[in-house]
Amino acid sequence: MGNCHNQHLLFLFLLGAPALALAQKLPCQKSTFVGLESDPIYTFNWTTDNVEICDNGALCQETVLMIRAGRTNTAVLATKGCSSEGTPAITFIQHSPPPGIVTISYNNYCEDPLCNNREDVYEIWPAAELEGPATLHCPTCVALGTCLNAPSLPCPNDTNRCYQGKLQVTGGGINSPLEIKGCTAITGCRIMSGIFTIGPLWVKETCPFKSLTPRKVESGAMWLPTSDWRLELPLLLLLPLLVH
Repeated sequence: MGNCHNQHLLFLFLLGAPALALAQKLPCQKSTFVGLESDPIYTFNWTTDNVEICDNGALCQETVLMIRAGRTNTAVLATKGCSSEGTPAITFIQHSPPPGIVTISYNNYCEDPLCNNREDVYEIWPAAELEGPATLHCPTCVALGTCLNAPSLPCPNDTNRCYQGKLQVTGGGINSPLEIKGCTAITGCRIMSGIFTIGPLWVKETCPFKSLTPRKVESGAMWLPTSDWRLELPLLLLLPLLVH
């Protein structure tokens, strides 16, 4: 009698196993967007009706990377969907804050049904800064692909150099090159601040090689600007040898 009862419980357990496995498959919003927005706070709509069912153990994710140079359009690269990696958390990074070129990223990993449901970027995208009297002008553009036109525009206060570089963004259903030119206070090829993994996105930053043109600093020493800040210290150490 006891064996029969145990077999009946085992049958009920096995009958419920498929339903339990199905319940573990998380539904997530699914979308990708790559484009230029005049003002993402008001023009970028991150809502979607598309849904995908994730594999067991996967999370929902939503990730956006946004880049602006001056008063040009803003590049927006956004993805939503399932992710087999990550832990539940929200990450917001200002890679290059205002003034000048602004680069921010936002990523949300979550584990509830359709939890990757942010509709806009109102709370995470800064308003454009006002331009003051400027002595520095830089070629300025943000483009998907290559800049076809980069007018020389006045720089905002507290910027002191021109930046020119390219990004290659891949992952999350996105594979897009970008070119960025504009004013900045950041030294070297670092508008991503050395952080190249953003949720499912991977970003490669490259800048053209600059000629070694010495210039004097206040101490009277010579500084050799390079496209890679990691080269500056070895070059400074070599200067006494070059002088003698």
